[in-house]
Amino acid sequence: MLTIANLSGGEDSTAMVIRYLELGNNIDYILFCDTGFEFPAMYEYIEKLDLYLQRNFNKSITWLNKGGKENADDEYTIFEKWAFIKPIEIGERATLKRGIPRLIGRDYCTRETKIKPTMKFVKDKCKDKFRVTALIGYTYAEVENGRVSHLDYAIAKYPLHEWKWNKKEVSDFLSERQIMNPLYNHFQRTGCFLCPKQSKASLYNLYKHYPKEWELMKHWELKAISLDCVNKSFKMKFLGQYEKEFELQSKQGLLFNENEFSEYETCFCGK
Repeated sequence: MLTIANLSGGEDSTAMVIRYLELGNNIDYILFCDTGFEFPAMYEYIEKLDLYLQRNFNKSITWLNKGGKENADDEYTIFEKWAFIKPIEIGERATLKRGIPRLIGRDYCTRETKIKPTMKFVKDKCKDKFRVTALIGYTYAEVENGRVSHLDYAIAKYPLHEWKWNKKEVSDFLSERQIMNPLYNHFQRTGCFLCPKQSKASLYNLYKHYPKEWELMKHWELKAISLDCVNKSFKMKFLGQYEKEFELQSKQGLLFNENEFSEYETCFCGK
């Protein structure tokens, strides 16, 4: 039997992995799928988590597609290939480039940078899905509301649901162990900064605190326009329009509330 867990660096998957190990359970592989477009703070957090897991449980994080590339010497990331290089092959939009991931529904970004790398890794280890358990970090409320994963490489298990943990339990757990992800100072959810599904509050904080990433997103929109891609913007409006809106409204003060975790909560100073 094989047990794997995807650790994104978000609070749910992080709390799930650490508590699962604390309870004396085994995880054979803890997987981090690198999109190539994570915040620098996320990469730093994953490295700290790796040291924490080694120190406390003799476990390491397995880093898939480091730098977002399928092969280290590839010129482009997987994300860039599917956005701007590989054309659509079938249907009325055949030969066109995809461009920015879609705002609605699951798109190539999740499929190609997270689902497929995980599936390939697991199937290389064990081809019998009934001998593989995949730990999924959905909260109690999410599973109760019908959120489940149907995997063709493993049987899904939801430890947070089993423990009846929701956001409060997860946040309290990480805070007590001083291993909060500092990105939660600015975002309610963490992940690839190119995600089109992030909220307006998230966009504002990205614009305000992460100018380098914001400029890269604007560059992607311009590139999608120049290549006449199917999807040319991250949201219903272009980021330049949001930028003007933010500049105008920010003169009146903060548009959105931000958290302030203490250094103690994020320092990894515990055992």
